Amino acid sequence: MPIGDTQSIDTIRSIMESEEYSPIDSGPIIYINRKKMDKDKLILSINSILLVVILVAASMHFFVLNGNEKPEENSVEDSSSISITWSESQYLPRHPECVDESNGQDLPEFGIGYEPSISITSNGNMFITAHKDLRWGGESNPFFPVLGGEPGPWYACQDGAETSWDYWASWFWASYDNGTTWGHGENFGSTPGNSFTANYFSGGSECLGDEGDISVDAQDTVYYLDTTLEDNWWHTLSNNGTSYDTGLCQRMNTMAADDRPWVAAQGDGIIHYLGNSGASPPECTGDVGRYWYYHSEDGGLTFSQCYAVPGGWSTIASQRHGSYVYIAQEDADTNSGEVVVRISDDYGRGTGLTDGTWQAPIEVGPREGNCPEGYPVVNTNEKGTVAVVWADCPNGSIGAWELRIALSYDYGVNWSTWNVSHINGIQMYPFVSISDENIVTLAFYGLDFEDGDLDGDYVEGEEWYLYAGALNEPQEGDQWEFTIADPEPLHIVTAYEEANSDVHALHDFFETVISEDGSWIGIAYQQNIGEHPFEENEEQRYIKFVRGELTE
Repeated sequence: MPIGDTQSIDTIRSIMESEEYSPIDSGPIIYINRKKMDKDKLILSINSILLVVILVAASMHFFVLNGNEKPEENSVEDSSSISITWSESQYLPRHPECVDESNGQDLPEFGIGYEPSISITSNGNMFITAHKDLRWGGESNPFFPVLGGEPGPWYACQDGAETSWDYWASWFWASYDNGTTWGHGENFGSTPGNSFTANYFSGGSECLGDEGDISVDAQDTVYYLDTTLEDNWWHTLSNNGTSYDTGLCQRMNTMAADDRPWVAAQGDGIIHYLGNSGASPPECTGDVGRYWYYHSEDGGLTFSQCYAVPGGWSTIASQRHGSYVYIAQEDADTNSGEVVVRISDDYGRGTGLTDGTWQAPIEVGPREGNCPEGYPVVNTNEKGTVAVVWADCPNGSIGAWELRIALSYDYGVNWSTWNVSHINGIQMYPFVSISDENIVTLAFYGLDFEDGDLDGDYVEGEEWYLYAGALNEPQEGDQWEFTIADPEPLHIVTAYEEANSDVHALHDFFETVISEDGSWIGIAYQQNIGEHPFEENEEQRYIKFVRGELTE
């Protein structure tokens, strides 16, 4: 019966008002005249009864069957819970020709670095970039061609003729078997960064890099950006990241003094670049701000629409196939305030934040502390689900932190925000990934004050771990069941860190991905092992990867 069928409603009303009726003893109170009902009325009445039963069942979260069975509860928590089975973690490798047993590493066959970014194609190919340890070679002069002296052991790989990226650029690793093995992608060919003549005697600084970011568009083309503070360098890999297309490398010719690039890609070669700079790029005359937005629709060959995005720490994400783009940001560089989201429903097009397709910022949750590098991280999927996660430190940097999420299932129109804190301690650098079936994974670096028997909170000997959890279509108030993804501690608090309230040993961020079918997640992260031979109060920093199988 269609809802609002007045004829059917009138029929039911006349039946209920008649003198000959029989009540059903259990279930919803519905009266039926069993003797005088003609065939048409019977059909209409049965349809009406079914409608009532369905409506009652929906409001009570159970179905009544045959009028006699007891209701069966349907637990939202149970239905949304997802367990994670973790594989053995892996250190990301150096190329064999770059392994140096005498360079001071405890683990010379693996890459020294920090702050990894990871991205994934539709078939599960993954790509990781990270800082190289900028001072790994000691106190010798890395700029010897200009300043004189000897290079010494400064270069991470002086013999890297067969590698894609040596010391001159950031790390870049690729996996073509869903994370089982990792390498450097010999098919890319060596870059000019492998030759100091390309950097100094030719008057250029080709293909250098200090830190980068990676994104994948709807065509499974991989876009890798590496920044040197002075400028940015693009590398493009097609065919699920198996073909290196850029040739040498492509200079962006924008964005001086970028301290952290964020890249999002969608459609066929639409690229969004969000750079963190304390200086105004020359092409952005008149604008002032920390973050600067650039837009490309030709795979990064040209960029336009440079304008400031005012506020504090920020990240960007986009749908791969859809038209939506999201920027999550602290509203200001202050000790408190709000986390806001900027939304474009037309691929970020326009000429600025006020006259283009970007909406006015939407407040999605509070900040009650100024956490170190507290990037609010945004991510999305093709269904219009959007999530923003951030760490808050209302009790100061070494007090108990809070973990918050803001979630929307309608492209950012309506939001639910709640506290998802898991431990009494520090919960730092959360990252979120979302499958197209709305499986939402969260991960963070955590130090639990109540884990162990140490006297005090943030004290020498406390251990940092990698935590992660997953839920199916979480609703406000749901809590992730976080587990430790790597049984080895990421870092152990030192006496120096306790004395100086230093919580920066694991640097500024790490990232996660989820497979297209939502069956597994991959995490690129940092682990500290052994004393650093050249930096005081620092450790050797290694990049690792771990995969987790998701089971409902």
